[in-house]
Amino acid sequence: MSSVRMKGFRERKTLKEVLECLLPVLPRMPPEKVPTVSALGRVAYGDIRAERDVPHFDRAAMDGYAVVAEDTFKCSQENPARLRLVGECVVGKTPEVEVRRGEAAQISTGAPMPRGADAVVMLEYASLGEGYVHVYRPVAPLQNVSCRGEDVKAGDVVVAEGDVIRPQEIGLLLQCGVREISVAAKPRAAIVSTGSELVEAGEEPDVGQVVASNEYMLAALTRIYGGRPVYLGVVPDERDALRAIADKALNFDLAIFSGGTSVGKYDYMPEVVAEVGGRVIAHGLTIRPGGPTAVFLVGRKPVFCLPGFPVAALVAFESVVAPSIRKMLGAKKLDPRPVVEAILARRVPSTLGKLDFLRVKLEESKEGLVAIPLRTTGSGILSSMTRADGVVEIPEDVEGFGEGERVKVKLFPHVF
Repeated sequence: MSSVRMKGFRERKTLKEVLECLLPVLPRMPPEKVPTVSALGRVAYGDIRAERDVPHFDRAAMDGYAVVAEDTFKCSQENPARLRLVGECVVGKTPEVEVRRGEAAQISTGAPMPRGADAVVMLEYASLGEGYVHVYRPVAPLQNVSCRGEDVKAGDVVVAEGDVIRPQEIGLLLQCGVREISVAAKPRAAIVSTGSELVEAGEEPDVGQVVASNEYMLAALTRIYGGRPVYLGVVPDERDALRAIADKALNFDLAIFSGGTSVGKYDYMPEVVAEVGGRVIAHGLTIRPGGPTAVFLVGRKPVFCLPGFPVAALVAFESVVAPSIRKMLGAKKLDPRPVVEAILARRVPSTLGKLDFLRVKLEESKEGLVAIPLRTTGSGILSSMTRADGVVEIPEDVEGFGEGERVKVKLFPHVF
């Protein structure tokens, strides 16, 4: 690629163009087996099917009496059915009793149905006295019975390929007898901070120095979106050092560099990636913040050069890195962030030709959620992101949004 240092970007690409070029060629991560109990947040590799019925036996759906339904067909409040009590069915035990015509067994919710019974009379519609159950309301066959396989049948798809495993999936899979599942291996992401002004976190910065915090923010984002970050350290703006770290980073599934990607005298990073075989997808995007982002492919391996300013790095990560990780995982949803609708508190201008990411704070009102714009410029003001609940995307062909306009807010990913 030709150098853009000290010249400005020759051509910027839209985010849509970059993703359409990048995502289809990314490799899918191979499968690995993990215990179901440890699968939270993983992406299913292939459909996962039930190994047994749920429930795997007929059980009572109500507290009451297990009966033969036909014995109750003609009963009423004035003419109750009179059935002999022959035993009790409790949760966790196979019933020893058998119910024949003219008989009933007391039963608890969730207890297995006894042989011969095909319905449950609710306690409210029966009374017990002198060894007999009096039933005042008829029941139909299988009424108040949770039948075997009613929830899930053996062989049913419980989790589809590309679905993310949540707590409820873990619970159901275990009920279905699935103790181990195939998931996509987490892509290992090399994370590097570049800049001669950077010092490691924990060091006291001198005047002109900056604490290297981007790598920890980017590592956290990598984990949230399903990757496995590996921090390779801080590297100064020196070509030989950058070339060495680029060679090392290419041993991972993807590489994320922060800093050195703009058009300044010492912004070497995009040139270095090109030297190690990177095919440029874009250097310069029509997004704000995050415009200086560069995206490469080395073979089919994605390499991202993100801006050094924290807000720009965060926005760029969620714009191009996050969907790439999700694509490599085979996830159905490339952007899993929740979206809510809100009323914009004031007018916000935007520049045509730029996809603007407006930081907003959400507040409740009588009319619904209100989106309050925060600082719209300054890609180094990270506190604007900590105070924000999400972003509003202002498309390239829109000159801003007006006060009172309904907008969609993409919420930031959360950990609880």
